[in-house]
Amino acid sequence: MILIVIVTVVVISALVVALWTLFHPTDWAVKRVGEFYPGVLFRVTTSERVVALTIDDAPHPDVTPGILRELRAHGARATFFIIGRHAAAHPDLVQAIRAEGHELANHFYTDRMSARLSDAVLTDELTQTDALIQPLESPRWCRAGSGVLTARMVRLMQAHGYTPVAGTAYPVDLYTNLRLTVIHFLRNVRPGAVLVLHDGGPKRANNIRAIALLLPRIREMGYRIVTLGELSRLAERS
Repeated sequence: MILIVIVTVVVISALVVALWTLFHPTDWAVKRVGEFYPGVLFRVTTSERVVALTIDDAPHPDVTPGILRELRAHGARATFFIIGRHAAAHPDLVQAIRAEGHELANHFYTDRMSARLSDAVLTDELTQTDALIQPLESPRWCRAGSGVLTARMVRLMQAHGYTPVAGTAYPVDLYTNLRLTVIHFLRNVRPGAVLVLHDGGPKRANNIRAIALLLPRIREMGYRIVTLGELSRLAERS
């Protein structure tokens, strides 16, 4: 009986993730949620066929070099959301990301849900990571750990000179297979979209292959893949 219950829960969970990945109403959700979080970047309004690719939980020696290789091969640039603890362990990879023309953004110091942390801990994690990555771009970008944002966190990020970033397309790439990830991204490519994938460790190595499959398809659709900074500057000129 217990085994049947466990199997049922696993199957239902897998179906929910798959349905969310394939069919969740991205545009509607982004518009509605954005109304409650002014100042948070979900997507950019532009007529140009351009999307921003963002990579969370970087860097990691098992995944980052492969992601950089694919970005280089396809002439694309991305914004890497850096976890401070990862940056402290792999400063060479942080330098490699920047040297290849990608943006460094703040993803707090530890890989955990930021919304559960106190203001004091959030501030400490934000400033520790800031000192490690020393972001050169303006505006400076920050994304909450686990992607969960609160109004309190938005105010704190902004008080420290950061623009909070959410995203347009979340393919749940940590839990779905490669095919679902690719389908979800391609369904949500549109002018000004902010796409979210993950770096971070050997379990995320599948995303190297996802990027290798996605970038040429996105280019075939007539889109350029750029950093958040480039995307925001395009919006200002539109």
